[in-house]
Amino acid sequence: MNIENTADFLKQFDYKFKRKGDTITIIMDYSHRIFIDFKNPNKIVIKDQLVTWNFITGMLKMSIRKAILLNLLCNMGFSALIAFFDLSAGIAVFCVLLIWTLFWSIVHISKYDKLRDMLTNWSHQGVYSIES
Repeated sequence: MNIENTADFLKQFDYKFKRKGDTITIIMDYSHRIFIDFKNPNKIVIKDQLVTWNFITGMLKMSIRKAILLNLLCNMGFSALIAFFDLSAGIAVFCVLLIWTLFWSIVHISKYDKLRDMLTNWSHQGVYSIES
């Protein structure tokens, strides 16, 4: 897989992307970006990042997996604080925040994995490194 073939593949499937040097940035829905680094032809690096104004991290930039961990920790802390005053409200808030986090995490991870699998199965050349 090389950068030109990947760019042609993305154009063929109407993905929005930007090419800068040896890197392609794919612009996904809901403030999600996927970066493909072609600097080393023997090891192509694919990374993801949630950028500002997304449904999981708000204004923070981070990978999906780090965002899930941050959300779970914040959800537990916020719910424990509310549960200190009202147990049923704390449990309800925890459940609602958990469902919110799970829904958006599944949306982002499924789109990321689908695109990554399409790219890796499309061309079996090179070694891929997925980083989060």
